[in-house]
Amino acid sequence: MPHDCPKSDSPNHSAGLRRRWSSFLLVTGALGLIWFVALPRIARVPQIRAKIEHLEAHQIDPSAMYYTDLEKVEDTVQQIHDFHREHPNALW
Repeated sequence: MPHDCPKSDSPNHSAGLRRRWSSFLLVTGALGLIWFVALPRIARVPQIRAKIEHLEAHQIDPSAMYYTDLEKVEDTVQQIHDFHREHPNALW
C-alpha cells in the first residue's frame, strides 16, 4: 500500500503556496511603486500642483468633494435651468 503524503507536504501544495506568495509580493510591490514613486511624481506636474495648491488654499478636502463642489457644475446647472425656462415642455 503506497504511503500518502499529507496535503501540506505534497510538491503541488508547496508550488501553489510559493505562487500565491509571489503573486502577493508582486501586487504589493506594484502598489508600493505606484503609491511612493508614481503618485509623488504626478503631484509635481505643474497643472496637478496648481490644482492641489488651489484645494489647499481654499481648505477643500478632495476626498469629500461631491459633484456640486466642482466649479464647472454651477455653469452646467445654470444652463439647464435656462434651457428649461426657454423650453418648458422639452425633454418631458
